[in-house]
Amino acid sequence: MQPNLALCNIFDQDAEKLATFALAHDFCAIDWSIDPSVPERTFLSLMESLAGFQVRYHCRFHGVDVAFSDQRGDDSLALLMRTVDQVALAGGQHMTVHIGLGNPSGAGIDLLRAIDGLTTLVAHGRRNGVAVALENLTTPLTNDPLLFHRMVRQSDAYVTIDIGHAHAVKEGYPLGDIYRDYILPHRDRILNAHVYHTELEGYGHLPPARLTDLQSRLDLLGLAKSCNWWVIELMKPDEILRTRDLLLRYLEAASPHSALALNRQPACQLSQ
Repeated sequence: MQPNLALCNIFDQDAEKLATFALAHDFCAIDWSIDPSVPERTFLSLMESLAGFQVRYHCRFHGVDVAFSDQRGDDSLALLMRTVDQVALAGGQHMTVHIGLGNPSGAGIDLLRAIDGLTTLVAHGRRNGVAVALENLTTPLTNDPLLFHRMVRQSDAYVTIDIGHAHAVKEGYPLGDIYRDYILPHRDRILNAHVYHTELEGYGHLPPARLTDLQSRLDLLGLAKSCNWWVIELMKPDEILRTRDLLLRYLEAASPHSALALNRQPACQLSQ
């Protein structure tokens, strides 16, 4: 099965502008980063502009973390539980969450609190038809693949693998293969991948210059048969389109029998 190649909301909360760009460039899969300050009614209206697209949701909420060991953890869990409800109302079935976002020192967060909060959130998602996936970051606790594995296993969460984040923390694991450590233990639970080259402090996400920048990581993702959603997590249109071309070239080479379909179909129609 070929993955859908998804576009993130590069125009912030302007869903109409995003829809226009996506249609113009043959994208019909959208990975939408929710703004928690947007009222639910407004959010649902925005999602109406994306009718006809496949949409999954990304909760990039700075300062919101179920791993906080104080009242902030309770407040964060409550917000994310409401977000599950909101995603379900919009007809969504997938939601990515974070532990340690924007907290490079890991101050105030606790592993057991993270597991407890994530377990509660995952169960709430399941009751509402929303698969909650945990993403690996460059910050504690998920920048350690062993801790990431423990949180996923004990909470029963699904997984979003960010191959750029894994590249950015690779120097901290000189004796191991961090890509295999992140991907292989979860190959039956990975639903989404964030695909770009690496994250650079002070700049953000960097695109691949050539296919070889990504190839070994893409080969590993191919072992995760449940991962049918590759988000090109870049914000500049020219970088997105160049990266999409590299990924299509990779997928064509990986599946020669589908080369004709790859050339004729929008990226997001490669699988249903």
